[in-house]
Order: sequence, then C-alpha cells, then structure tokens
Amino acid sequence: MVNFENLFKNIKNILKRELVILWIFSVLLGLALIVLGNKSKLPLQEGDFVFLSLLTLLIALYRPRWVFFVFVGLVPLENIILVSGFIPLQLRPYQFVGAILAAALIILWFFKKLKFELLRPNWIDWLIFSLAPLSFLALVNAPDKNVSLKQNTVLLSFIILYYLTRNFVRNKKDLLKIAFFFAGSWLVVMTYGFYQVFADKFGKNSFEVMFGRPNSTFAEPDWLGIFLCFALAALLSVNLFEVSPRIKIIYIFLFFNITLLILTLSRSAWIGGAIILLFFSFFSLFKKKEKVVLNNGKIWTVIIIFTIVFLSLIAVRAGKLSKFDLSDRARSTATNEQKITIACEKNIDLPKIVANIDELTKFNCRHINLEEIYFYKSQGKFVFEIYRKDPNVMTRSTIYRKSWEIIREHPILGVGFGTITQNLGIDERGAGLNESNIFLQVWTGSGILGLVAFIILIGYLFIYAFRRASPVCPLNKIIGCPIVKSDFEKTLNVFVVLVILALIVPNLFNAGLLMGLLWLGLAVVVSTQKIYSH
Repeated sequence: MVNFENLFKNIKNILKRELVILWIFSVLLGLALIVLGNKSKLPLQEGDFVFLSLLTLLIALYRPRWVFFVFVGLVPLENIILVSGFIPLQLRPYQFVGAILAAALIILWFFKKLKFELLRPNWIDWLIFSLAPLSFLALVNAPDKNVSLKQNTVLLSFIILYYLTRNFVRNKKDLLKIAFFFAGSWLVVMTYGFYQVFADKFGKNSFEVMFGRPNSTFAEPDWLGIFLCFALAALLSVNLFEVSPRIKIIYIFLFFNITLLILTLSRSAWIGGAIILLFFSFFSLFKKKEKVVLNNGKIWTVIIIFTIVFLSLIAVRAGKLSKFDLSDRARSTATNEQKITIACEKNIDLPKIVANIDELTKFNCRHINLEEIYFYKSQGKFVFEIYRKDPNVMTRSTIYRKSWEIIREHPILGVGFGTITQNLGIDERGAGLNESNIFLQVWTGSGILGLVAFIILIGYLFIYAFRRASPVCPLNKIIGCPIVKSDFEKTLNVFVVLVILALIVPNLFNAGLLMGLLWLGLAVVVSTQKIYSH
C-alpha cells in the first residue's frame, strides 16, 4: 500500500519554495493570457515579440527547467494566439515557450554548458520521429503544397516538443513536478470553463465558440473534452490505492472535472470518459493471487467514484447549467437523431422526425433556439419539439467517405497534412473540416507507413502497460506474465492505460494529432517505462 503521509513529505522536499512561486506565476500567467486574448490585446506586435523572446531566452539559458515547467502549464492554451502575422506560423503560448527553450538548449549544448546529456532516442521515439519525414514525402501528392508544407512544419514542431519533454521527464521527481504544473494548468482550464458556463447562464459574454457549450482554453468543446478525459485518467490513477483523508480532496476535483466534462456535450469525450471509468473499475475491483478474485477493499472506492458521476449529473440538471437535454444528447449517440425546437404558424400534425430543417418550410415552421421559445409564443406561434437526423453524425459520415476516397487514390504516401480540407470544405463556423479520426488523419498525412508506425506505437504502449496493470495476463502462454515490482510501478502502468484511452478514444471521432496535450501525454507515457525500470 502506498504511504501517502510519506508521499506528502517527499512532495514538500521536492517542491521547493522557488517552484511553488513559479507554479503561482504559471497559473496567473495562464489566466492573464485568457483575459488579454478576450480583450483583443493579442497577438503581440513585432517589438513586444522581440522583447519577450529575448527575455524568455535569457531565463531559459539560466534556468531551462523553470521554462519547461511554465511550458507544461501553458499546454492547454490552444485558442490563444500569442504571435501571428509577421511570421508565417501562428504561435500559441506553449509553442512560443517551447521554441525558445529548444533554442536555449541548443546554445547551451553548443557551448558545452548543458548540465545534462541529451536523451538518446529509443525505438519508440524513432517511430514518432518517422511521422515528420513521411509527411514531407507526402507532399508529392498534395494538391496545395504550400498549405501542406505549413501543416507538416507544425507537425515537426510538435515532435520537437515531444522530444523536449522526454529530456525533462527522467525520474520520479521529474514526474511529480510535471504533475504539479499540469495541476496548475487544470485549474486554469476549469476556472475559465466554469466562467463560460455561468456567464452563459446569466446572459453575459461567455466567449464560447458554440452555443451553450464551454470550450475553455481550447478551439472547440470536443478538445476540452479530450483534456478533461486526460485529467480524469490522472485523477483516477491515484484512487486505485488506499488514500489518507488529506488526499481525498481528489474526490472534489473529480466532481468538478466530471461536471465540466458533461457540460461540454462532447459525445466522443463522454464515450472516452465512460471507457476510462470501466477500465478503472476493472483494475480496482479485481486482483490476482492464485487466480483472479474480487478485491473487496476497493468496492467502496468504485461506488464513491460512480456516486460522484451521479452527483455531477444532478448538479447539471438541478442547477440548470446546460441549455440542452442531456438525455436526448446521449440518445442521439445511439439513434443518430436529435431533438429540435420549432415554431409553426398553425397547430398542425407534424412528422416525428425530419431528415433536415429544410423540410420545415413546407409546414410553415422554422427551427428556433431554446432562448427564443417565449418570444415566438408571444407572437402567437405554436412551439413543438420534433427530431431530425443528427447533422453532426451525417457530416462525419460524409467526412469518412470522402477521406476514404482520398486514401484510396494515394494509399501509400498520403497527401500531407492540412490539404484534405480543400476536399471536405468548412463547417458552419467557417472552420476547415478535417478527417474526424486520428488514424485517418495520420494515414492521409503520413501515408501507410506513418499509420503503421502510429498503430505499433499506441498498440505496444497500451498492451505493455495493460499486462502489468491488469489482474489477467494476456499472451501469458506465449511470453509469460510480467513481474510488477511495486505499487508505484502498477500505478504508472494504470496511468498509462487510462491516458492512452483518454487520448485515443475521443480521437476516434476527432482529428487531434496537432494538439499539444497529445504530444505531452505521449512523451510522459513513454518516459514512464524508464522511470519504473530504475
């Protein structure tokens, strides 16, 4: 059993005063950047950019680890553009800090002032690195080589950030520190996410990109959902072990995390969260002695977690925090049908379901938003609720079909990242449509070899960790059962399994390869193998 009293003592020893101050600075910086972005004070002008670059570079040369921890704290700030216009790429805060840090490490290495040796890549790292040259090879088939070149360069920058993270996460202390700063970024995301929820509820400017759906620091609610699934995986990993009362504050964190996850209305994230909870329950409830048996000591832990889920649902419904019918949203996942509100000129019999809202005109009806109900009733209109075919599901079906047509034309090399938007078009917000599936995204961007490398990478990490975390032992007759040396090793393996589920399952319905959290998560997951082997 993990002794959490000793753990807290170790945390106090590791997190020196300077790191606590840096953590506070990181949180305040994240909140300040959100405010500046909302007030249109960003992106930076050229002079401010040059000054901030020089200042950050000097700090990175003096204390590269400090800058790395700030980088971790800024990773969720996906919808804030720090630099744009006078350079060919848009830089988010974490990309800016990561680029400056990489430059500082190169300078320190060149002058032999770097205080640690750069990490020698292993075969898993090389699988990840291979995606970049394969994407540039795909430029041969790209319909717009300039657009694809730009996106391929962005991918290369993420791979550099991956390698950067691998160099700074090498032992237990590093892992604890990065978790500390990720918790700070989680606090920023949650604060802004709930601000959007309550601002929308009370009629204030919520800065949401989609009606009634918080997106916090991300470009869209689905990406926020992926982040919250990642946080859910991290919080649940700790709960596999006996916890002291001092750490039961995690249950409070879980309540807020799950509540905001529900409010995103991201069905892909809901599916991801449900699967994470199922795997968590499996790891909690069963253990292996001579055979797999029920772990009675963990039953209450699982009951508490699912009670938190239930309380989150009650809070959303009782507090009227969402303008949408959650049960209908969940139902549409299975039926592909969506409940809508309409206003009609006359009280007439209507069909229970229509293919799309264009059919409403023949009934002298129109689709309206929930906040418009009282207005139309005051005008003497008749308001009804009917179902239509879910346009999101229909759009994804079209996307998958067109993506597959492109893949069939160029199955070996692909077409490079980004150019597929020209075939798919844009959504109602004007944003370019993508493959809506991370595996399709890799295939179109880096070809069949890139897809194979990505599948091997994810499959190996998942199976390797699952065999060490699970009470059952797949493939035991072929390669035997691994020996887990400590509770700490099991914790890390459970964390790896849940994190991979958090990153991949929602991305079966999204194309989130060019998302900082994914590369940070992959780097930490790969680094865990080295950590618990020592």
